Amino acid sequence: MNTSSSAAPPSGPQLSVECALGSPSVITVRGEADLDGIGHIQEAVDRALAHHPHVVFDLAGVSFADSTFLTVLLQTRLSALERGGSVQLRAPSTSVRHLLEITGALVLFPTVAAEHLRQL
Repeated sequence: MNTSSSAAPPSGPQLSVECALGSPSVITVRGEADLDGIGHIQEAVDRALAHHPHVVFDLAGVSFADSTFLTVLLQTRLSALERGGSVQLRAPSTSVRHLLEITGALVLFPTVAAEHLRQL
């Protein structure tokens, strides 16, 4: 599995994004997923979708998520569906789950257990 990572500049919010290319590709996001770091997340999404149409977001380490992150999730879902793929969430944090619940988007994203992900 090919893995890359990036981090937001030290002056901005703490954000870590890793992209493990595979079938499916797994994007791990940790820290604050907001406007300041959204470019790093989008880069990972672009790499993942170019490699495989199925993407899993590991969101256990997200401490804050805003509407820009929600937009990336929704756009990723649409792009994956256009390619015959899917987007699933692994362990969405309380912050992410709250954002998805209040916007009604939670039903759009199936959750995959860590054990199931290892078998894929």
